[in-house]
Amino acid sequence: MANLRDYTVAATLLALCGCGSGATYAPPSQLDLQAQAARNAPRFRAKRATIYVASLLPSSGYIAGYSLEGDHGMTYYTTSGLVEPEGMTSDSTGAIYVANTYGYNILKFKPPATDPVQEISDEGFHATDVGVDSKGDIWVANLTSRSFGAGNLQEYSAGGKLLRTVTCSNLRSYAFLAIGKKDDVIVDGDSGGQSQPNSAGEVKAGATKCKPLSAIQIGSPGGVQFTNTGDVTVLDQLYSNVYTYAKPAFSKLIDTTHLSGGSSPTEDVLMPGNQYLWTSMGGVNGVFEFEYPYGGDPIGSIGNIYFPTGVAITTRK
Repeated sequence: MANLRDYTVAATLLALCGCGSGATYAPPSQLDLQAQAARNAPRFRAKRATIYVASLLPSSGYIAGYSLEGDHGMTYYTTSGLVEPEGMTSDSTGAIYVANTYGYNILKFKPPATDPVQEISDEGFHATDVGVDSKGDIWVANLTSRSFGAGNLQEYSAGGKLLRTVTCSNLRSYAFLAIGKKDDVIVDGDSGGQSQPNSAGEVKAGATKCKPLSAIQIGSPGGVQFTNTGDVTVLDQLYSNVYTYAKPAFSKLIDTTHLSGGSSPTEDVLMPGNQYLWTSMGGVNGVFEFEYPYGGDPIGSIGNIYFPTGVAITTRK
């Protein structure tokens, strides 16, 4: 079975560069990105909300923020410390965290400041996603070791001290994670075997072991989210579907949301209220908004984001 990076990197780079079509790729400048964002600003969905997007190109990548109010376009931009950023999350203070995959660390930013305010070393692993629990502890999904061995799930204190490392018996590579209101953690990934489907595992709050969630089966693991009601959504990059599984066992599939009009969805984020979700789509160079759980064609978009990976949303009162 092809590993996660085959889908999230190789396939998307083919789309970006136009390989095989004679196309030539020219990375956009910051001014290009700002102008395009102003033209393609999404329609209003939540008061005082900002969506942050990580991108792998140009150079070593960047994080940009876009207002979801009116037509304000790009409101934030940084490249500081970034080396192929991937999964992202936010906390209640408005800080954003990014798995800085080839910087071998986790970076925390406090917009509007453009330099990271915290760096957590993840030396030895390729981090692909990050989450923050109610205690402020930081959870990291490591796709693989630096030598491309098996990955893991790690918990760090708010200050950056490694607290524990957890592995799931049904996963070899760990892709994306989500943390529920009670601090339960769900992570998806690659099984690493031809005969086993890609799946997910759960670490209950306070537990020391990972419980396999064998009912969750996906072609290529993408973003994971908890809904407001405690159900869990898992994005399948291969089939452009978001699957919703019912709490508490996550063994019953209750919704399949197909995302039309794009390709290579990577990470998604639910808007407050859970009526809409945004997802990065590397195959069409942008982030797109869909009705949840209905899916279908996108109802909003921000374009000219080359190889978007992680997405996170912050709101202000």
